[in-house]
Amino acid sequence: MSALWATPLRLLSSAHLPVSSYLARSPWRTLRTPALPPFESRFEVLTRGFRRLGSRQFYRSFCAGVGGVQTAEIRTDASALDESPRDGLLAFYADHYVVPLPEGHRFPMTKYRATRLLLEGDEQLRDILVTKPAPLAAIDDVCLVHDEGYVQRFISGGLTEKEQRAVGFPWSVEHRQRSLASTGGTVAAMRTVMQGKRRVSANIAGGTHHAFAGHGEGFCVFNDIAVASAICLRDYPTKCNLQTPILVVDLDVHQGNGTSKLFENDDRVITFDMHGAGNYPWKTKTKSNYDIGLPDNTGDEHYLATLAEWLPHLIELHDPSLVFFQAGVDALKEDSFGRLAMTREGLLKRNNMVYSACIERNLPLVITMGGGYSRPSDASIKAHADVYRSAALRYSAVKSRARQTPQ
Repeated sequence: MSALWATPLRLLSSAHLPVSSYLARSPWRTLRTPALPPFESRFEVLTRGFRRLGSRQFYRSFCAGVGGVQTAEIRTDASALDESPRDGLLAFYADHYVVPLPEGHRFPMTKYRATRLLLEGDEQLRDILVTKPAPLAAIDDVCLVHDEGYVQRFISGGLTEKEQRAVGFPWSVEHRQRSLASTGGTVAAMRTVMQGKRRVSANIAGGTHHAFAGHGEGFCVFNDIAVASAICLRDYPTKCNLQTPILVVDLDVHQGNGTSKLFENDDRVITFDMHGAGNYPWKTKTKSNYDIGLPDNTGDEHYLATLAEWLPHLIELHDPSLVFFQAGVDALKEDSFGRLAMTREGLLKRNNMVYSACIERNLPLVITMGGGYSRPSDASIKAHADVYRSAALRYSAVKSRARQTPQ
């Protein structure tokens, strides 16, 4: 591979540009190395002690035991998490932590459990989809990409009012636990595929791509894809590196500004982001390696043609060792915020484009959930379920064909 083709690109576009216009420019950047206590009163005592001491050791000890599920009881070792048949899809979930929200809050928190239950009740997935509760992310791992002070403030309930408003959720113990589990699910899925247990694994949560190093926004506290990528770079350096980087394919309707910012100086992670050009974030957009901004009412035909043009080029150009698919479904025409006017069928074709590209090159794939805000939420829930159902069916079919092929 020539130096030109090995060079990642970080360009910002407000409209769709042909691949050739990106390849004409190739800036180079420098590398950057990158048990809940039984009573609430005890939690309050621990929190006061945490704020007073502010020490990382106290911080880790405090976080190691919080929550209804101890981190020691759910190991993040992929071999412990994947004891099931290897066909289809292993998916982690975080909805065992129920986050209390004020009545009338605009975020559809119930969609996570509803999506999982829809999948678990699907008879055609009985033998090819396994769901497991996500482990809590380790605090040291979260701090690989997030500022320690920010993480400490969130864990202890010490975010300022301004910081809390930017996140979009009121703080609670349940929200803290769910944020750690949402991140932990993506980490566990990454370990599953990087250890060769499966070629695909998923998180029925995550995709929280608006979280930056020192703050959260847009309903995102920790950036699960960034945390999992940083762990992967640390623990699997012979697989994930400059020659064979991680590829993030973010197809949420909103630009993944946090993810692109976190890796703007690290060419071991390539960010491809296809989103609504006129949509949130309006003031905090950042530069991905590739930003494809689509106009309102793009529709299926133009969207799918654009994606079909880009995916093969990305894989050929960068030869990725791991792919993260942020599979938000807020491009759906029924979505309250999306504005791209795609159909459920169009989104299903989008999903299968990503799966086909990864299957063809035998690339490890991690799928995360992302946005979906239809009202009522039924349309988004069905589209979310399609993401995981189609992955389970596609990858189980590949395994079945492999078994039938004569040796």
